[in-house]
Amino acid sequence: MRDQHSDVFRQHPIQEVGMLSAKRLAASVVVATAAAGTMFATAGVAQADDVPVWAANCQVFNIFNTGGMSTCQLPTWHQVKLTCIAWPVPFTYWKYGPAQYGTNQSWASCDSYNALVNVEVIQA
Repeated sequence: MRDQHSDVFRQHPIQEVGMLSAKRLAASVVVATAAAGTMFATAGVAQADDVPVWAANCQVFNIFNTGGMSTCQLPTWHQVKLTCIAWPVPFTYWKYGPAQYGTNQSWASCDSYNALVNVEVIQA
């Protein structure tokens, strides 16, 4: 035998369908927003390659003859490249900083003090 009050808490089938449709709509909006964000991010990366490093007004700095830093004033991907020397058997090696965009700084350092030979900025 059914309880008289059990129907009070039960939702109508049309309301259940309405809730599912609202959830599907919300999920679709999230997916569409993510897709649009990916499209804009990809467009930004493609645009960054338009400015070469030599035209982006980039600067490099020697840090205590051990490390170096690069930064650019225009939107471009760049990274610092260090030429270092190792002792007691002298040989040269290269260290690279992380790829950075625009005014963000790319840093790197040699493995020992006074080992820095050259600092340059390269296209990342």
